[in-house]
Amino acid sequence: MATLPVEQGTQSIRTAEKAFTLFQLDELLFFGDAKEKHSLKLKDPRRRLIHQGFLGYKSKQNDCRVFLLDHALIVTELKVVGGRERLRVVHHPIPIGLLQVSLHQTRLTLFGYIPLPVCEVRYQLRFSSLGKRFNNNKTLTLFSSSVEAANTWIETIRAQRDVNQQSSEFNVLTLGQDIIRRNGETRVNCVALYGKDQTIVYGTSDGVYVQPQNGQPRKAIDLADVQRIDVLEDLSLLVILAERSVLTFPLETLEMEEPTKHMNRITIASQTSFFKTGTYKDRTMLCTVKASSTSSTIKILESVVSLPTSSPNQRGQTSSPDKDKLRPFREFRLAKGLYSVQFLKTKLCVASTTGFDIVDLETLDTQALLDPTDQKLDFVHHIEPRPLRVYCIGGEFLVCYREFAFYVNSNGKKSDKDVVIYWEGTPIACALHYPYIVAFSPDFVEIRHVDDGSCVQVIQERGVRCLYAKGSPAEDLAYHLSRRRENNILVSFSNQVAFLTPILSPTDRRHSK
Repeated sequence: MATLPVEQGTQSIRTAEKAFTLFQLDELLFFGDAKEKHSLKLKDPRRRLIHQGFLGYKSKQNDCRVFLLDHALIVTELKVVGGRERLRVVHHPIPIGLLQVSLHQTRLTLFGYIPLPVCEVRYQLRFSSLGKRFNNNKTLTLFSSSVEAANTWIETIRAQRDVNQQSSEFNVLTLGQDIIRRNGETRVNCVALYGKDQTIVYGTSDGVYVQPQNGQPRKAIDLADVQRIDVLEDLSLLVILAERSVLTFPLETLEMEEPTKHMNRITIASQTSFFKTGTYKDRTMLCTVKASSTSSTIKILESVVSLPTSSPNQRGQTSSPDKDKLRPFREFRLAKGLYSVQFLKTKLCVASTTGFDIVDLETLDTQALLDPTDQKLDFVHHIEPRPLRVYCIGGEFLVCYREFAFYVNSNGKKSDKDVVIYWEGTPIACALHYPYIVAFSPDFVEIRHVDDGSCVQVIQERGVRCLYAKGSPAEDLAYHLSRRRENNILVSFSNQVAFLTPILSPTDRRHSK
């Protein structure tokens, strides 16, 4: 493969006198962790080596050799390993979507304060990443031999970033148009969809609004500080968390012309930290949690089975009064502060300061999701990571934390699928859009393939939040496959609310016709 000419730099080793091909780079690169090299996918036929050259490093005798690939920047130095010259990767590669570079000029000084002649000007290239893994989250300064060579690096990096942003090869999801039409700067706190995803209901600091897709919003309920919202369509109920109280309203409330405040509302729980809906043994469930730093009280209600009404004017509503649609199922206390809960097919999974636990809702027996005797999971126990979510994929569980994600089997042992995803950022939420796991950090979204954990795309947006992710973590692979072309995730950014929309490949487009 042809490459751009190499910058002239230190020529102390024979292998430094020529430009490398991708094949040679694959042979020479040396990582402390072999999985890091695998994640670069240097043998992928789509991989490209865009630019390479020498850049100086003030505290090292030899220059660094830097490689710009189509998807990442790699900084290396010469090392002799097993009697053979190799290129050791000195910092974690930067995905090009997170790469930042700038040029600065400095003049060398004598004794730290006497400027040397103009010929001693040095050109600093400062590399940094929006993520946390490169150079311990610090800027790396390397020196170029000329301003022309330095500008070539900057221009080539920017050009490749632009190519990637416009290419379907590097993009699997994209942010759609703002779907909420509203006046002013009202912050949307939460969103839900119903009516075959054609109607949007969202909560703000002053109430609940409803809007048909591509229609105009209308305030439906006057209510302060709405933080969470969900729709139980099978029960024709709207569930809301506002001012730490969980309330239910008849779904028909959203169809009324004037905003309502108290009519037909039922208080399910007060002093509530959060709630979660889901399905357990084919029953619709509502779980409320009152959490402190040391303990949590969990209250679960189940749907009351009843025949739907036959009245054409009450389509989609059950025949029971709203107060009879949910009844107490379980109430119990755990001696730990909970962050979240989720319903699996036959269990409740809770995330807390100690990790993930599985609760048997028939016996209330609780056990850790991860097998504490599995030495392959020691890397988890050593740092006490913050749990995010669990997804069932192909009969195994993808366990997601703020620090990393990995697979375990149904016994809680590390899966034979040797995949560990070390996030570039520090996600505060994640969502599954099969075959991708999407992690939301404050300044960007990283999209990983669930099969091998590779980073396939980065979307830069400040203040991005995941508002809504459709589907249950307990769904099987067939369900995930059936929804891969749908809009399953709603996010908020820059005072907008938009879908993360799948970008169809040419094959997908042919099949969709």
